[in-house]
Amino acid sequence: MTCALTVNDLYVSYYGNEALRDISFSIEKQSLVGIIGPNGAGKSTLLKSLLKLIPRDKGEVTILGKEVEQVRKQIAYVPQRSNIDWDFPISVLETVLLGTYPKLGVFHRPKKRERMWAHECLEKVGMEPFAERQIGELSGGQQQRVFLARALAQETEIFFLDEPFVGIDISSEETIIQILKELRDSGKTVLVVHHDLSKSDEYFDELVLLNKELVRYGTVEEVMNPKMIAQAYGGQLSFLKDMVVTGA
Repeated sequence: MTCALTVNDLYVSYYGNEALRDISFSIEKQSLVGIIGPNGAGKSTLLKSLLKLIPRDKGEVTILGKEVEQVRKQIAYVPQRSNIDWDFPISVLETVLLGTYPKLGVFHRPKKRERMWAHECLEKVGMEPFAERQIGELSGGQQQRVFLARALAQETEIFFLDEPFVGIDISSEETIIQILKELRDSGKTVLVVHHDLSKSDEYFDELVLLNKELVRYGTVEEVMNPKMIAQAYGGQLSFLKDMVVTGA
């Protein structure tokens, strides 16, 4: 079986400063995987380098068995909300319709089928009533739902989400994680940069634990143990002592 993602000997640097080193792991298809680690560990850098949104110093990455350029139409990427221009004059529906463009081809515009599909995606994330609203008028959680709807509209095989739960309400978070689990159950592969360790066992099948290098990749049970967490986080976590005492 072809892996959804294979990373071999990946190195990335910014302005001569090493951001990631010697990263190697493989993820099977139909997995919901969290990427965790302390601040500055390189979580978002890893995601962007996998997609060639930033350059790699060295290393090989294959997605669905091919180079990323060969499978871009099978990849959906949801960036951090802080990287998006929310003042851009575009409606919720128009935002989701952008997800249909990659498969339409050059010089083709969305038609009735694509508009109906965009409405379906909005309904799935609970944002259909806001279809004509300007994207900047929404709350953080509503904006994140809309960008997930755009990703759904792409009809891809693998999803990359960068910190989708930051700054959103609990209802939106519950909606989003439920949809991600449904995507996994339907055969898709989902990678999520995540910061809240307390929900890792509830949200993910497997975890990539980083601190500039790969500390551990495996099941939640294998990764979320005191030794692995201490190795990655050091003294950054106030509850680390509690983990050691309880064996959580």
